[in-house]
Formats: sequence, structure tokens, C-alpha cells
Amino acid sequence: MGSESVLVGCCISCLLLPSIVLQSCGFFSPYWIYYKSDNSTTECFRGVLYNRGCSDDVKGLGATILGLQATSFAIIVSTTLACIGFICCNRNDDDDDDDVGCCAMLGGCMLCLYPVAGIIGFSGCMVVVADFGDHDKGWAFYVSLSASCYVIVQLMICCCLLCKKKKEDGGSSGESGGREVTQYESNPSSGGVVVGQVMEHHQIGISSTGELIVRKLQFTRIFHIS
Repeated sequence: MGSESVLVGCCISCLLLPSIVLQSCGFFSPYWIYYKSDNSTTECFRGVLYNRGCSDDVKGLGATILGLQATSFAIIVSTTLACIGFICCNRNDDDDDDDVGCCAMLGGCMLCLYPVAGIIGFSGCMVVVADFGDHDKGWAFYVSLSASCYVIVQLMICCCLLCKKKKEDGGSSGESGGREVTQYESNPSSGGVVVGQVMEHHQIGISSTGELIVRKLQFTRIFHIS
């Protein structure tokens, strides 16, 4: 179990790595909006956390954008750290089951919040477009927008795969087969014929854990024909 869990954790961490790199570069960079005022002769760039080349009277992008981008960044970082912790908890097969269970629960909760980070980050970029639509955008804006879109695309792909798997499981869970055998036996003492009819049915299904379940049902009917 340990090696398989570590492999899964490594794959998830690789999927999270581009989003955390892009989001970090955009969040800590001032090159979001190119701002040119009438009183300034130098280039002024406004960012989420701080500005560069701007006068003291020029403020940042605002508290709303700061809150949205900071929340998105915090969720992505927390999800990555939770996955790293999950890998560390499952590095050995003889680890305590309670520790593994806590790590798995924490990692699962953070993965559920991970798509929310993309939606929040995308909302923050849209607020920038709405508030600074007449200004030129810097590379940090597009990097953050790419990070949010990357998370949303991952969410869409995951939903498509889950729907496909559910459809395949639903199609295979109802498969069944069977055969019917009829036997005849004469009874001279009673002056009639005894007919025995045996029916066998096999039902094949898949459980929620992916195990194959085969059920054998047998029905017997006896008729006396005089």
C-alpha cells in the first residue's frame, strides 16, 4: 500500500506544480498593470502586493483583488503541502494506520478545495479587467490568469473522466446470463409424467471498490402431468 500511495501522491504533486509556480510568480510580481500618470515621467507598474516605479500617491490594485489572489494562492500552497505530507506519511508500509488516515483525510479535503482556488483566482483576474480595462496589462496578470485557467481545465477533465467511469460502471453492472434445463421422468404407478424444470442465472456486477461480483441463482419448478 505504501508504494502505491506514494506514487499517487507524486502524480498529484506533479499536477499541482505548474499551478503553484505560475500563481507564485504572478502573486509576488508588481507587473500587473502598466500605469502612466500625467505627473510621472517613469514607468509605473501596479501589483497585488506592491508597486514599482510609482509615486507614493498611487495605490495598489485594491483590497478585493488582494483578497481573492491571496486566498487562491493560500489554497494552492496548502494543497501542495498536504500532498507532500501524504507522501511522507506513506513512505513505509509499517506506518501507523491512524497517521496514514489523518494524512489521507487532510489531503482529500485540500484536493476538494483545490478547484475553488482556480475559480477564486479567475474571479480576481476578472475584477482587474473590470477595474483597469483601459490600462495595459503586464505579464504577471497573464501568468496568474493562466494559473487559474490551468486549475479550471484540470477540474473539467476530472469531471469528464468521472462521468465516463460512472457510465461504464452503470453499463456493466446489469449484465446477466443464464440457462434453462428441462427434465422429464415417467411415473407408471401414478399414470403420469413428472416434469422438472431447472433455471440458472448468472449476474455479473462491479462493486463501488472495483471488485467483480458474480451471483449464481438457481430456480427449480416441478410439474406433474397426469
